[in-house]
Amino acid sequence: MQLPLFPLQLYLLPGGISKLRIFEPRYTRLVKLAMASGDGFGLCMKNGETLCHFGTRAIITDFERLPDGLLGVTVKGVEKFVINEHWQEDDGLRFGDINLMKNWSPTLMKFADRDIANSLRALFEEYPEHATNYPIPDYEDMTWVCQRWLEILPLETNQKQWFMSRSDHRAALSFLHNIIDEQLKKE
Repeated sequence: MQLPLFPLQLYLLPGGISKLRIFEPRYTRLVKLAMASGDGFGLCMKNGETLCHFGTRAIITDFERLPDGLLGVTVKGVEKFVINEHWQEDDGLRFGDINLMKNWSPTLMKFADRDIANSLRALFEEYPEHATNYPIPDYEDMTWVCQRWLEILPLETNQKQWFMSRSDHRAALSFLHNIIDEQLKKE
């Protein structure tokens, strides 16, 4: 599969929702291509000037003209991918030949995981501007909870890429248990 690529430091996983401001002509073209094909575009992080190996295919779910005249788009992460090769066209827009990866399977919350889900719920209550992206949050699905935590936490790019490369949510869940359980012990 070939997709136009949008390199950003934004970390978006499947099911994640974010709003983007589009102001460069190459990314206006990306939006047009994504809407016309129905395939969306590839959202991928950069490490310095180098594109990271893993990204997320995102689709545009809404758009609006912002008060400053720029185009605002709401995007939703659909599935992860790995970049086989990429290139840049004359206008600076990057494209990639990608392979889609299997999404993490939904997993019901276990009793031992309730603190992780409840901490995310509390965070969303404290920051309602972020929570508005998720009108129907799924705190019972630990895959969904882990993905939202990974999007929010200030992790290094290589850490985020490592979690993205995993085939399921278990490494993320173990990591979250370590940091959230430790935090709860301090309180």
